[in-house]
Amino acid sequence: MKRLITIVAMTALSGVAACAPATRFEWGAYEPALYAYAQNPENREAYRTALERAIEAGRKRDAVAPGLLAELGYLHLQAGETTQALTLFQEERARFPESAVFMDRVIVGLGGQAAVAGGEAQ
Repeated sequence: MKRLITIVAMTALSGVAACAPATRFEWGAYEPALYAYAQNPENREAYRTALERAIEAGRKRDAVAPGLLAELGYLHLQAGETTQALTLFQEERARFPESAVFMDRVIVGLGGQAAVAGGEAQ
């Protein structure tokens, strides 16, 4: 009887362990790349590559993680690539409406046009 209980318990645990939770967003290697970048800012290109890969994987399944586009846009802005930064900021705003107030201020501050709640451009 004790053996039967052990077998049933092991089977149940195996079934539960096999059920890994699916995440809503694609984060890729963002966390380890961010940590490495924070430890050594010279790792900027590796960090940028990790962000680009996570975003690309997220785009394939429409699951880009919030903030990744803005983070990559900021890296472009630091590199003097304002046009690419604006494009990424606008995509961040479109994908995540809750970021609209902040993203609009950033976009307008960089000389771009941001859509307002009524759908008109400022």
